[in-house]
Amino acid sequence: MRKKIVESVIAGVLVLVLGVGSTPARAGLSLKILGSLYNLPLGRINGEFDEHWNNDWGTDFEFKAGVIYGLALGCDVGPQFEIRLEGQYFESKTGDTYYNSWQGSSGFWEHYHHDQFRLTVTPVIISGIYKFPPFYVGAGVGSFFSKLQWVGEYDEYLNGSLWDSYSLGMSDTDGPIGLVILAGFTFGGRPVSLNLEARYVMLAKAKLKMEYWDTWDSEVDLSGLQLSLLAGVKFW
Repeated sequence: MRKKIVESVIAGVLVLVLGVGSTPARAGLSLKILGSLYNLPLGRINGEFDEHWNNDWGTDFEFKAGVIYGLALGCDVGPQFEIRLEGQYFESKTGDTYYNSWQGSSGFWEHYHHDQFRLTVTPVIISGIYKFPPFYVGAGVGSFFSKLQWVGEYDEYLNGSLWDSYSLGMSDTDGPIGLVILAGFTFGGRPVSLNLEARYVMLAKAKLKMEYWDTWDSEVDLSGLQLSLLAGVKFW
């Protein structure tokens, strides 16, 4: 079902480019910087932090929503239509230190852990936009390349003396496809313009795996609302 939806959106964008773009019109290009408050739910991964760490060790691992930023290149293909290509970047980090100890046959062992997790998302989105100035609406499809990195540093002590220090590093990637719907308002004209925009990402869920003492399969839900500001210039 999702594949058919994505194919329909791509087909619609191509029809918009080929059909509307073939009519006589003065094409315009725009280049804008964008910043968005990204209210992504994240989903299962934070629950697994609770299950594997927070509830047992008293840690506070949690990925959080934040700001996503990037560039948007737009091309007018008619008086009311625009094709927009975007590249964006989002990052969330979480880290904590925890401790455990036990009495063994060789003496008293202490183990200090410091784990750092980093989630990055790099969406590339193509959208078709219909303009009825100063408002516009649009829809698009994108690839949400995602990477989860885990770096751990560990120190072991035996009877108060450092016995061993080591580190581990793991990562996994995924590139789910997602859909975007958007609506906005344009201020200004040429050469400088400003857009206020609301957009919603759908269906983008990254499958990510970590292999530690056991295999840890997780899912990061990248769907969610973005409230965006775009500022840039328009060229004729």
